Amino acid sequence: MIRAACHCEAVRFEIAEPPTWVLDCNCTLCRRYGALWTYFDGPDQSKLLMTPSPEATETYAWLDGDLAFHRCRSCGCVTHMVAVKEDPPVIYGVNARMMAGLDPAKVRIRRRNNSHSGFFWTRPDEPIERSRHPVMPPPGPLDWR
Repeated sequence: MIRAACHCEAVRFEIAEPPTWVLDCNCTLCRRYGALWTYFDGPDQSKLLMTPSPEATETYAWLDGDLAFHRCRSCGCVTHMVAVKEDPPVIYGVNARMMAGLDPAKVRIRRRNNSHSGFFWTRPDEPIERSRHPVMPPPGPLDWR
């Protein structure tokens, strides 16, 4: 079992086993969050042994609103994302940077080029994965992305 918590520990997870890989997404949102995501699709939901109370977080949804990114109401740490259009909504990903005792040397980093820039803060374990997102127009002089 591995535990994950925000800085003030108001948002906590217990997860059955540590992830074998994490995703570094360089989209305009994830790059700013600095998160490394571990995912809990389908049957992997059973690995989430303890999840936080929804009242402990506030959310931000972007573009199509498929995902709600959660952050702690108290300390502001980005903690997880929820697939809100699932019925019922499910925790889709947890920020692996919150996991206490996770040895980064034992976890593969996958990088997905969702910004189409090729730039990442992490170093490669594998080739960069192609994005499934459409290419955005080039930034203009007033664009801060």
